[in-house]
Amino acid sequence: MNKKYVNGSAYNSEHVFVMIEWGYKRVCIHDILYLEAQQDCCNIYLLKDNKVGKIMVTIPLCEVLEDLDIEHFMRIHRSYAVNIEHINMIAGNMVRMDNGREFTISRGYKDSIDELFVFIGSRKRVKEKRKKADS
Repeated sequence: MNKKYVNGSAYNSEHVFVMIEWGYKRVCIHDILYLEAQQDCCNIYLLKDNKVGKIMVTIPLCEVLEDLDIEHFMRIHRSYAVNIEHINMIAGNMVRMDNGREFTISRGYKDSIDELFVFIGSRKRVKEKRKKADS
């Protein structure tokens, strides 16, 4: 949730307002699939009723991420951040989103993904747990 303070009280919102041509469009955070950097702009991809839409904003990806809740979004590449609620599959250094779009996870961000989720049946996790238990 985005926690803002209104008149000294915390206010949580599941929505943000994104600038479009003639004003600000209300967007549900849960509808945001992923964000894509494009030079000094950022494309926000939305999934609503099984259709993907795009809104371009004229600020960089890093600044858009500052305004979004880090509990929902994770940077996986220099050019991409994904809504972790929409990750459908992780295979090696690839992540597949609910709409079928696949992204490569950069080496620098791979550990963050591995720490965020529980991987049941992973031999690597079993070995790590055994090492911790033996210590």
